[in-house]
Amino acid sequence: MNPLLISGFGNHIRVDKRRLVIVNKLDNYKFEFYPHQIPYDSIIIDGHTGNITFEAMRWLIKHDVSLIFLNWNGNLLSVTLPKEPASANLKIKQYAAYSDQAKKRLIAETIVKEKVKHSISLLAELSKYYLEVKPTAFKERTIAESVLTYEGNIAIAYWHEIGKVFNKLAPEFRFTDRNGRRQSWNMNASDPINALLNYGYAILEAEVLRDINAIGLDSSIGFLHELKDGRASLVYDLQELFRWIVDLSVIQLLEEKKLKASSFIVTESYNIRLRETTAKMLIEKIKLNFNSRVLYNDKYHSYQNVLYENVRLLADYVIGKSVRLSFDIPKLEINRVDNTKIRHRIADMTPEERRMLGIKRNTLWYMKKNIKEGKRIKIYDKTIQKISR
Repeated sequence: MNPLLISGFGNHIRVDKRRLVIVNKLDNYKFEFYPHQIPYDSIIIDGHTGNITFEAMRWLIKHDVSLIFLNWNGNLLSVTLPKEPASANLKIKQYAAYSDQAKKRLIAETIVKEKVKHSISLLAELSKYYLEVKPTAFKERTIAESVLTYEGNIAIAYWHEIGKVFNKLAPEFRFTDRNGRRQSWNMNASDPINALLNYGYAILEAEVLRDINAIGLDSSIGFLHELKDGRASLVYDLQELFRWIVDLSVIQLLEEKKLKASSFIVTESYNIRLRETTAKMLIEKIKLNFNSRVLYNDKYHSYQNVLYENVRLLADYVIGKSVRLSFDIPKLEINRVDNTKIRHRIADMTPEERRMLGIKRNTLWYMKKNIKEGKRIKIYDKTIQKISR
């Protein structure tokens, strides 16, 4: 994943002498890309005014670069997709699987179980750094008669736990949950945390849609989310498998303590949206996490490749190439050394202990200050060895 964000007013995208040119005279920036030398795989259009020529759209399509259009509130409007493969048989099999209630439920349950597995995995990793988080909060639940009821109950428990992290890192943003007081919470965020999550999920949605299209499935026929006009139900289904990457990215951004109230825009209806600089910081976190390499099928792949392969696993099951459906997504590992035990050891360290361990006074002072403020702390190998004795 390597998107380029184009935001603001007065953006113009055109082709000039074979080069793709992106210009914004108001913000005084210009990008130029020669054929086959564009480093981005998508362009996120989060702008209010501007234009793009037909030739520029053809240029991007020929270079397999998607245009992702976001609404003013960060929700996905549309995404340009490459030509999908001739897959009439796959689509027919997909419709048949949807009509088969037993198969439909099996697919839905498999999606939910994989989502729960990774929700627990994320909470387990976070509990190493945040004592408040209890990863076993919903571990003993089983799927009851309704898959959606089970998924809803799990979501309540999950957001209760992860909300503790949000509120510890940014209590001034007043996160309560993902439902809020209005039914259209996903369209109109009432707090900065939900605005960040919505924006991240829109980027994830575009990535899932692109892979679904590349493999040839029908994005409107889902198995967990019900059919609805204008809804890409299968995108929402498969998005569930990777939402935790967006959740982690938001937490990592909050840990840097760079966001303020001024990092967001409050609309006339008191909804929250991201400023361009905030969106860029979030996109960078998501990009780093999606591009991180994990062991998958005995080789190291990025999570973006893992996403594509798991969409293909669903297609193989639907068409009958596989008799059993099993998603295969490597578990998350947060690579940090400042776990809860180490942080408490530093926070409680006395001047006498500091001198005995040979840690500089100003080093300990800064680490204690960062711990108090909820920031991540940098600890070098020699210091860890001293503290862990």
